[in-house]
Amino acid sequence: MLKESKELPELFYMKHRHDDNKDYIDYSNVLFDRNLSPYIFKNDMMNSFLKRTQVLLSLLFDQMNVMKKFKNFTVDKYEYNNKN
Repeated sequence: MLKESKELPELFYMKHRHDDNKDYIDYSNVLFDRNLSPYIFKNDMMNSFLKRTQVLLSLLFDQMNVMKKFKNFTVDKYEYNNKN
């Protein structure tokens, strides 16, 4: 999410249109859907709250990945494809 927001959408698409990394998960869309019970999402108020906090939690994950790559100056800090 941070990597996508740092570049123009057109450039990001052109750079990564042939990427085939199957390990990448877009946390901003599927984090709570896969990890919480469907029963929680039946309540409209709770559903809207969880959808809003899902983006914040995904940003937290992305920022932690940036911190993990802080010492490695040979890799872009927003890179999520490598296994560092």
